[in-house]
This record gives sequence, structure tokens and C-alpha cells, in this order.
Amino acid sequence: MDTFAPDQLTHPTAGLLPRQRSAADLDFHRTVSRKLVHKAAVSEVFLTDSARATADSYLLAAQWPRDHAVFQPGPGGTADSMVIIETVRQATMFTFHEYYGVPLELPFVAKSFDFELTDDQAARGSVGAPQEVTLDLVVDMPAERRAGRRMPFRTHTVVHAGAGRPCARVTIGGEILDPALYRRLRAARPAEPGFPAEDGGAVAATPAQVGRRRPDDVVLLAAQPGDDARWRLRVDQGHPTFFDHGSDHVQAVLLLEALRQSGLLADGPARGASAEVLTGLRVEFHAYGEFGTPILLDARATGGEPGTRTVRATAAQAGRPIAQADLVFRPAALPGGPTS
Repeated sequence: MDTFAPDQLTHPTAGLLPRQRSAADLDFHRTVSRKLVHKAAVSEVFLTDSARATADSYLLAAQWPRDHAVFQPGPGGTADSMVIIETVRQATMFTFHEYYGVPLELPFVAKSFDFELTDDQAARGSVGAPQEVTLDLVVDMPAERRAGRRMPFRTHTVVHAGAGRPCARVTIGGEILDPALYRRLRAARPAEPGFPAEDGGAVAATPAQVGRRRPDDVVLLAAQPGDDARWRLRVDQGHPTFFDHGSDHVQAVLLLEALRQSGLLADGPARGASAEVLTGLRVEFHAYGEFGTPILLDARATGGEPGTRTVRATAAQAGRPIAQADLVFRPAALPGGPTS
């Protein structure tokens, strides 16, 4: 499809709304189509059902696997913050395709993520069972911007787990682009040198220090002489989660994970992921991460309120920032213990 006609985007108030459903009506028996959440592997799809609540608000269901290849429960069994963010990312794309008629070939460009874990006890699943969660998602896209070649949007989502208790909130900002415009924007990207240079070098930590189980899931490499940063991004295009499908740039899921890992290591690897939970993340993307040129990461502790640790992390390429994040970590509470 070469161009996107504005009338292809369906206004959600067109026609009669379906019968309103409650979260109790949602189904967890099978996943939605992987195409609607931009995934190649069915195993990476978390969404299972959805319903429109009002004109621009939606109910969605998801199931988190008890043993995902990368995303693992943290201290005390709290759901991995990255699985929460990824679930909301999938919900955002699904909602635009399913309810607004956005064609599958239109690129989505991530601009910002704002995440807060509001109740880590509610985010704890049952031992030996997958965790079923529901989402309340609201689309913020002014009607006058629902046409044209560049359509900015924001989604605001509350995630419910543990018998319907709210456990997290996530706001995603981005744009939906006309394919022809996207090709023009990407035409000026630098040529890609050979691979796998960006996957070479010593990893910066053990898997346990960054809350992962496998060495392949450590995405930070030790800096090399001349690097004006503490780490290099490990770009392994064969990774089944961070490169689930092909792309002409480094995807947001990998950059988010790298920022998280850098935050855990900001005060040195001795602290380790076993002692902390990521309770807040605010990230803005300024440019595409390109292949073939090292992406450098730095992270510095910035203090924090009592009982928390805050970190400012930056990913840069060719001397300019491509992503900047503020992260908040809190000591893990034992099951049944206090929570903020």
C-alpha cells in the first residue's frame, strides 16, 4: 500500500456501539492474532480478548506466562515491569488496528513511555500458574488528527491484577505514519556496516545482576577504549524476544530493556536485581537507533525520595542522544510485606 487515505481510519463512534461488557466477561482462552500486536511468534503474544467500553475507552484481557523466555517475576514474585510495559504496548497497537481500522502496514513510531508500578503486591501471581490481568485503556487522539500522513496519539492504561486490583499505569505516546512518509524519513539513514560487530565484546554483568536468567539476555556490553559512556548496547538480531521480527532500526523493546539494566548497574553490579523492583520509568525517544554504529549507554544515580533510588540513563549514537530515561527503583518487599 503506497499511500494512506484519511478515510481509512475509522472514527470509533461511527455506528452503534456494541453491548457494553465488563472485565468479568473477557476471555483468557486464546491469544489475539499475532499480526495485530506486531509479533511473529505466538509465544510472544500476551493479549487474549477485548471490548469497547465507551467511544475511546477499551477493556482488554491478557495472560502473563509463568515462565517467559526473558521476562521473569522479580523479588517476591512481582510481575516483571517489562512484561507490564510490553502488554500495554501490544494493547495499544491492537486497539488501533481492531477498533480504529488502522491498516497493518502503517508504521507505529514510539515517542515516549511513562510507567508506574502502583501496587507490587497486586502484581504478584500465584505460584505455578499463569497470571490473568485486565487493562482499562483510553485513547487520546483528537478527531482532527485522525487523518493525514502523521497521526500523533497517546494511550493511558491502568493494569488490574490480583482479583481486579490496580497494579500499574502506563502512558504511551507515539505516531502512526503513512508508509510513504516513513520511507522518506528512513531513506536518509546511514548505510549499515557488517554484523555482528555490535554483539561482540564482554558482557557487562551476570544475568542475575540484571534480573535475567540467560547470558544471552544481558544486553549491555563493556565499554571499549574511546567510548564516552559506561556500556555499549548488545545488538543480537537473532534474539527471539528483542528481535521477534525484522526491522530497519533497533526496536524500542531492546532500548527499554537496556535502560532498565543500566539503571540496575548505575551504582555498580554489587547491588543486583534481586534486591530491587523497578517501580517507575519515564523515557523519551529522540531518534531511531540505527544498525552498524555503536549505541552507548550511561546511567547515574540521582538520589530519590526515602526508600527509593532514582537513576538518569541515556542511550546515545554518533554523539547524539536517541533515548533518555528517568528510572525509579525500590527495595523489594517480601510477600505480605508493606508496599508503596
